Amino acid sequence: MVDGTIINIVRRFLASHVVRINVHLLTHIKGIAVRSGVWWRVNPLRRALIDSAIAYLRSGFVIRSRRLLGMIRDVLVEVLAIISTRRLSFIAYVLGSMRATARGVNPVILGLQLLNTPLQYRWLPQ
Repeated sequence: MVDGTIINIVRRFLASHVVRINVHLLTHIKGIAVRSGVWWRVNPLRRALIDSAIAYLRSGFVIRSRRLLGMIRDVLVEVLAIISTRRLSFIAYVLGSMRATARGVNPVILGLQLLNTPLQYRWLPQ
């Protein structure tokens, strides 16, 4: 069962992996979101922020504002979280990579085992 705690863990994982923002990343994530039908679930203001950032970067300018980059990064993490929470294998990978301590252990298998345990026996770090 995927609850709010697991979705927050996936968001933190994605936020730690979105480091640089460029036009290729923005267009790629937007394309994936449009193809999977998730793009229309995103807030219209956030969609407009992504579209305007793509247009601004395509015209050859550079975004230097830290606040604006932070806002774009938050929107990207939200879109990626919506896309990736539809895939159980990615959720299992994130949870398994948190738990995997030994080499040679498949994180997807560990994540699936964690997802199959009942909620009262499950322990997830905050």
